[in-house]
Formats: sequence, C-alpha cells, structure tokens
Amino acid sequence: MTAAPDRGTAMPAPLSPPDCDLRGYDFMPLFGHRLFSGRLYTHCTDAEFRAAVRLWWSAWNQVPAGSLPTDDRALATLADFGRDLRAWRRVRARALDGFVACSDGRLYHPLLSREATRAHAGRLRAQRRRDGDAERLRRWRAGHAGTAPDAPDAPDDTAAGTPPIIPVPAPVPAAKRVSPCDDSDRESDSNTSAARATARPPRGGATVMADLIARTGDLTGRGARQARALTGQWMKAARDDPALVDAVLRDALALRPADPVAWVVACLRQRTGDHPTGREERRQAHLAAWDAIPDLRGI
Repeated sequence: MTAAPDRGTAMPAPLSPPDCDLRGYDFMPLFGHRLFSGRLYTHCTDAEFRAAVRLWWSAWNQVPAGSLPTDDRALATLADFGRDLRAWRRVRARALDGFVACSDGRLYHPLLSREATRAHAGRLRAQRRRDGDAERLRRWRAGHAGTAPDAPDAPDDTAAGTPPIIPVPAPVPAAKRVSPCDDSDRESDSNTSAARATARPPRGGATVMADLIARTGDLTGRGARQARALTGQWMKAARDDPALVDAVLRDALALRPADPVAWVVACLRQRTGDHPTGREERRQAHLAAWDAIPDLRGI
C-alpha cells in the first residue's frame, strides 16, 4: 500500500520521463492474469477495485504517463468520487495500491510507468517515420515539379491572333467506364467523363498522383504510406488511367460508402469491364468470332 510521503527520507526519482505523453491513445495494457491473481483483486471490495482501475486509466493519460497527483480532491475526481472526500478516503489505501511517491511530488505506479515509457518510445518512433515519409514525399514532389506541362507562351499566341491551346487528356471510352448492359447510362457517363476531363486544367503526373493519394487518405482515413500503396493498386486496376481513379474517388467522397475500399474496387471493375459480366461477354464475343470463320478444310 502507499504511505504518505515522508519528507525526511530520500524519495526515488520519477519512474517516467517528464515528457512521457500518451494522451490520445485509446489502449492501455491490462495484464489480466497478473491483475486477477494479485492481492488487489482478491482482497479489495468492489468500490476499491473500481476506483483502482479508474486511477490506472487516469494515470495512463496524465503527464508524465503512469503518474498521479497527490492531492486528495484531484484523486477523488479522477477515481469518480466527485466531491465526496469521505467516501474517497475509505477506499484510498486499496485504490492506490502499488503507487509510490517520488521526488517530483507525484505518485507513480512501477508497472504502469514501465509500459507507458515503452508506449511513448513507440509513439516517437512512429512520429519519426511519418516525418521521414513526409520529407521524402516533399523531396519527391520538388524533384518532379519540372514534369508538369508548361503553359503556352501567351505573348506569341496573342500576337498571332490565336488563342492558347491547352492540351486536354482524352476522355475514357464509354464502354470501359460503365456497365455494358445499359446504353443510356453508357452515353450519360461518357458525357460526364468528357465534361470532367475538359473542365480540369492539365496537371503534371506528380501533382495528379499527389491529389489521388490525398483523396484516398481522406476517404479511407489511412496514413500517407498506406494511401500511396492503395492508390497504386487502384491505378493498376484502372489500367493506369488517373482520370478514372479520380472520378471514382470523387464519387466515393460524395457518397461516403460504409466500406470505401471495396466500393472503389467494385466501381473500377465495373467501369473497366473487368467484372464477371464483362468477362463473360468478352468470352462470348471471342467464341462468336471463331464461329464466324468458315471451315478451311480442303482449301
């Protein structure tokens, strides 16, 4: 049990680094076998056990993580007793079982402090990886900035009396973008795709891919690395057609389906004809073509 700090004896140093911050983490290790076979579970009342678990979670979210203040009012609030200090003092000894007072004036739990230090180190490593990915992406964008098409020379075109010509990527054929079972849908989607391609100004390949990766991350909630890999898979499924992937991502962001990854894959398969219906139609077309060849025996 935790005794009141004795100012005459030397106190141990804090068990967690001062910058150990795990706020925002929704996970804390419980160590169920150790918990339910220990003296806290076997010797305490229901109120004491509930207060202890509440204080563990509160200590996990304190700074430094794994520590608690020593003030009884603060501890009563963290243990869910509110302003009832009398009820808090009845369970205080058992609820603070395992916590020790340290030289910075806070209470530390050795097990929680050890696990919090490990989790904080993992959090720092993940942040460094994200920063490194962002820096590599920034350098990659800077290195590929020259791949964007240059704007036409306005003074020369104006002098010649000819408006500047901006190259527009060709729209995807209608038969590859929609289901082959409905001609009206094919025609409307073809017009919509052509209008989208005409309305958007030309952009470099790096800018297009960066926009697709950003939309993929916004749609799926994944990090930059996973969004980049997922965008690459969708580009392969779309047969390296960024306009098709961009149109599907815009539709997905507008509709917000429950399973966005499966929805995008299904749309890409449908619009490229790479689905069971499209494959069967192509097989039947190939068989019909072979049947149309006359019998060449005897020639």
